[in-house]
Amino acid sequence: MKVTVIGAAGSVGGPAAFYIGASGLAEEIVLLDVRENVAQQHAMDMSTAFSALEVRVKAGSYEDMAGSDLIINAAGAPQGLIKDRMEMLPKNIPIIRDIARQVRHYAPNAFVITATNPVDPMNYALWKSGGFDRRQTVGYSLNDSLRFREMVAQLKGARVRDIEATVIGEHGSTQVPLFSCVKIKGQPVEFTPQEKDWVKAEIPNILRRYEELQAGRTAGWTCAMGLAALARAIRDDTGEVFPCSVVLQGEWGLSGLSMSVPVRLGRNGVKELLEWKIAPDEQAALERTAAVLWSAARRVDEELQ
Repeated sequence: MKVTVIGAAGSVGGPAAFYIGASGLAEEIVLLDVRENVAQQHAMDMSTAFSALEVRVKAGSYEDMAGSDLIINAAGAPQGLIKDRMEMLPKNIPIIRDIARQVRHYAPNAFVITATNPVDPMNYALWKSGGFDRRQTVGYSLNDSLRFREMVAQLKGARVRDIEATVIGEHGSTQVPLFSCVKIKGQPVEFTPQEKDWVKAEIPNILRRYEELQAGRTAGWTCAMGLAALARAIRDDTGEVFPCSVVLQGEWGLSGLSMSVPVRLGRNGVKELLEWKIAPDEQAALERTAAVLWSAARRVDEELQ
């Protein structure tokens, strides 16, 4: 499999490229970034690191992504300190629009995962700008579910590896943790109102804690693990289910926006969009997050006109 990482000099793109290569998930990796010297340094270093794995790594330009099976887009404007990921929307729309056109020209058949914030409207912008099939592009949102599983493990005294737990909706402050769908070792789990309130209260604290460090970095290592998992499902055509932001056309009763929902991934992209039965309070929360994402999608529409 050939993988191109756009934004490969950043704290998401660089770790993702490294973990995909170290896991032997690609025979060829192309690193693209406006900071060409950093991309070149990463390529030189990774080439040595992967030399025994027979993984080829090169830094290049958009022309070099031709023939890519998978493109991971982690490019975006410098983030600075933010309180909400939606603050990045106006800065990143033109960047995503230009990337979409380059992908369409040089790698029209590639599956594209966008990890640029705000993920949901950025996936919508890439889909619309490039004229792609909506099953060919997703936004990366798995980190929310990974954190939810950590919190469930803490509440229930369980191992994270034994927990099935999914977050849908916005990759942001209105995300919807699906308590009604949580399982531990395959068995359903009940939550008290207090436990639910604690999880919901923790969600906005996650971004705040990262920002308070003023490190200028984001959750690159978590993204690397998650993006590699998605890459494996695509390469091996596993049909594994992941929460991903995808453009909806009637699923979950919604259209005209991109939102995280459970999808089945395989070699040709999104094999299936799944719709689950959820609790009434989760449905109400879903309507609130959909309103936020619908508004963001309309902002994208206006900017792309």
